[in-house]
Amino acid sequence: MQSSSMTVLRMSKQVQLSQLRSMATIKEKVGEVIEKAGKAFTDTGKVGKKFNPDHPDGTAGKTADNQGGALKKDGAVGKEFTKEGAVGGTAQKAAEKTEGVGKKMQGEEKTKK
Repeated sequence: MQSSSMTVLRMSKQVQLSQLRSMATIKEKVGEVIEKAGKAFTDTGKVGKKFNPDHPDGTAGKTADNQGGALKKDGAVGKEFTKEGAVGGTAQKAAEKTEGVGKKMQGEEKTKK
């Protein structure tokens, strides 16, 4: 009876360890997804670069810049959409923070503040 109880305890511990490893793997995968989402919205990411008139793929940014006037990248409206501007800067900071959270979930040190 004692032997079977010990076997059950050992098996239970093995299952718990296996579950912990699985949870760690899931946390790392979620961290990867969060990191990629953050990167996508930086000024050079898949989404963010579209708004960057200086990026080769910056179609939205170039269209606004070509309209001229307030929409130019240094115009009253356009400058707010650069990574230094109010709108673009907020998006850039949020993207970098999200990227950092993803890295942290994967056990990496946060490289950007």
